[in-house]
Amino acid sequence: MKEPARVERLDEATLSGLESVLRIACGMVLAPSVRPSLGTALHRAAESQGLPTADFLQRLLARDTAAVEAFIGYAVIGETYFFRHPEQLRELARMAPSHPGPFLVWSAGCASGEEPYSIAMTLLAAGLPPESIRVVGTDVSGRALERARQATYSPWSVRRMEPELERRFLTIRPESVGVPPEIRARVEFRRHNLVTDPPPVSGAQAVFCRNVLIYFPAEVIPSVLERLVRALAPGGWLFLAPAEVPFAKGMGLEEREVEGMPVLCKPIPGEPRSTPRAARSAPLRVLAPRAPSSPLRRVQTPSRATPASQEPAPVAQAIRGGPAMTPPPLPQASPGTPVAGSLEQALAAARAGQFDVAEEFARLAARELSPEAYLLLAMVAEGREDVQGAVAAVRKALYLEPQLAIAHAMLVALYGRLGQPEEAERARRNALRALEGLDDEHVLRGVEAMTAGGLRRALVPGVRQGKSGAR
Repeated sequence: MKEPARVERLDEATLSGLESVLRIACGMVLAPSVRPSLGTALHRAAESQGLPTADFLQRLLARDTAAVEAFIGYAVIGETYFFRHPEQLRELARMAPSHPGPFLVWSAGCASGEEPYSIAMTLLAAGLPPESIRVVGTDVSGRALERARQATYSPWSVRRMEPELERRFLTIRPESVGVPPEIRARVEFRRHNLVTDPPPVSGAQAVFCRNVLIYFPAEVIPSVLERLVRALAPGGWLFLAPAEVPFAKGMGLEEREVEGMPVLCKPIPGEPRSTPRAARSAPLRVLAPRAPSSPLRRVQTPSRATPASQEPAPVAQAIRGGPAMTPPPLPQASPGTPVAGSLEQALAAARAGQFDVAEEFARLAARELSPEAYLLLAMVAEGREDVQGAVAAVRKALYLEPQLAIAHAMLVALYGRLGQPEEAERARRNALRALEGLDDEHVLRGVEAMTAGGLRRALVPGVRQGKSGAR
């Protein structure tokens, strides 16, 4: 794997200038956790144009068209992979066979194409005739769309894919995987700006736009959502990342729960909202929860007992019923409480054993898309023995911050408690990958202090882990 380019930290004025370029060009504002990546994007875009970084930056800030196009290509490509959010794809597979005629799906913000190809595979596996399937993938980045059309990926892109689907739908090579022509024929890619362009399709049975809205400023999100809803046929489904669903309140959509995750449906005119949807086919076998795969994929998963040599951190200790720190008096919540304030109050309440209060403040912080808030919600849920709820909360944190190593480590223990060793092992590998390139003394993001070196040691197979992840 190519090492990430190392660049000097950009000053505030330069970062603000780069953000201005993105806002004007495609309406995007990066989340604070993503903002530091602009330096790497700038360096790689300059390399792609054969220019020194300083010269490229000058052209970029002058709004040179070629420079802006190159920068967008490196700055807005999100982390994606095949069969991301599989519970939503399973729902698509259940409802698709009951729809007569052509089945149209729009994948908005499709990046390098794994999502629209996954949608096409899902519909084929559900039994839809190939000629009835049409998937339109769109993105603002021409570079991303070119990668999507090439349809060649690294093995890392199939890390969440069922082995049976992988064998059925992909061409496996020693160092890469390819999407065969029969799948590619079902998918069309177009350049599209969600902020400025009208919907590229109409009458879609489903629209996928996951982990995209979080990059837009608050004042832009309603108009983007309006375009997504306008593209749907009545009765069609809108699939957002769970953390983005609150953005759609007031859009006239019905909220449904699928495997503990929210999805949205465009009402059918004249049909009461309480009326159940048409009967769906049984869950698709190849998309059901996985059975044990080949021995080559099995690696022993760490067990869950806390090592005697490692003390639990204060928040987890309080949640598990151990001695709690004495917190400062808990302030009262107010509508204007900033995210950092809500999270601090949540942590103080958790340390005091006031889990209802902790949950309330953590939910306030979660509304502002704080990954740490979801981690704390996961710890509270686990303390109540709601392991599935804890997994769902950790996954929401990872939707916001896919490289959050602590979150992946928490899933190791949670999946171990659920008796899912393959998922636990996958989470362990993902955590180790998220730690790549970090010094041992680097303090990781999360609700408790943990260094990269400490987490690496805890993730070594055979090293025991505690409740809520590695300690």
